[in-house]
Amino acid sequence: MLQKVLIFALLIIVYLIWYCILLVRKRDVTYLFFSFVITCIPFQMSIPLFVPHYSTAIGTGSFTAKIFLMVPFIASLILLVKQKHKNLLHIYKNENWVLWVLVLILISVLNPYNFARWGTVAFAVIFLSYIFYFRLIYESLNPVQVLNGIFASFLFLCVLQFILAVLYPLMGVSFVTTIFQAGGEGWATRNGTRAGAIGVFVTPANLGLFTVLASGFFFSTYLGGFNKKISLGLLGINSITIVLTYSRTSYITLVVILFALFYLFKNAEKSLFSFKSIFLGLIPALCAVYWLVFFSPFSETFLKTNADEMAQARLDHWVMGLNIFKSSPVIGVGINTHLEFVAHNISLNKQIHNDFLTSNPIHNTHLIILAESGIIGFLLWLLFLIFSFQKAKWNIQHHINVILSLTQIALILTYVVYGFTDWAPLSHSTFPIFLLFTYFNHKYSICLKS
Repeated sequence: MLQKVLIFALLIIVYLIWYCILLVRKRDVTYLFFSFVITCIPFQMSIPLFVPHYSTAIGTGSFTAKIFLMVPFIASLILLVKQKHKNLLHIYKNENWVLWVLVLILISVLNPYNFARWGTVAFAVIFLSYIFYFRLIYESLNPVQVLNGIFASFLFLCVLQFILAVLYPLMGVSFVTTIFQAGGEGWATRNGTRAGAIGVFVTPANLGLFTVLASGFFFSTYLGGFNKKISLGLLGINSITIVLTYSRTSYITLVVILFALFYLFKNAEKSLFSFKSIFLGLIPALCAVYWLVFFSPFSETFLKTNADEMAQARLDHWVMGLNIFKSSPVIGVGINTHLEFVAHNISLNKQIHNDFLTSNPIHNTHLIILAESGIIGFLLWLLFLIFSFQKAKWNIQHHINVILSLTQIALILTYVVYGFTDWAPLSHSTFPIFLLFTYFNHKYSICLKS
């Protein structure tokens, strides 16, 4: 706890110095508070307020649902005191996706298969804390200030991640893996099998995912003509950071989103299913991925490490997820509760002889959504992906909100690709970033019918 307090204090000092520098240069400082809150996301700055425990049919459950007092909640209180805000509880048309999530939360709370309702409440607290804060920011800052806030935060975070990645594993300074998250040192070596950078995160996968998302954002700002030189430089150091994570999924995802963003930026008016799109967009991307896996200097990472072992572990996890889904196919077993469901289910436990599988979330984001929210939630997830992509493409074509629309496409593709191999997209250090880009992209976009 003391370590987190010291890191939080250092972040405040950094931003105070940043604030003074901008004031001296007579630059806009209104976005720095917003930027600071975004910067705190990967550090998971929060205070546990309530920690419920559950008794299960096989003993003490592996899942605990912590209710946190988080930075965005405190920031929201500050904004509420400083400013007058109206219609805070009103759901606008471009926030329909928020309403969908609230409906799923309500279904989960009432779900008879939900053995850990506090887990659903914990998710609801995180979701509503960030949405409420983003609504206040939307009323307080203009689009340029919001973009500046995100850019400043990602600039700071990506430079820091790059420095930490160089220190470990490149220079072998393993001490940096113990500073920010408990258990980081073990995950940085993948329990002695393969070293990889973790930055301020707990695993190389989390760092890889964040850096891929940041790369999508910086490539979008570069294409959109916003701080082009800095964006290109940050894209370069992000690429090095991703290489040092030795995360196979991150390598593939980065290639996919860079090809996709460049093609869509140049050909937004073209149908995705036209011959030109397939020939100039899809085939080059597939060729690049094929080269990356089989012929690039990184081929050994895919072919000669523990790839087979990890593939088998994921398949076992997926089978477990499908068995959970079969127990309650329509409404699932409750948001943020599938591990507790496993702990309560004696027959399911008899089928699983690996403690890792029962104590770690399913390594497939899409399967988690299917198991926890059922067919209803999964269909809403698919509709969200399709319509968000379609809206972003339409906005790019009409030169509206181009940067955030490109970023939203990068976000969607990253979640689709990364979601098949990991649960990191739903982690506390990444999910708020998904909410960040989704919220502001939808707020600044124009409906397809308008």
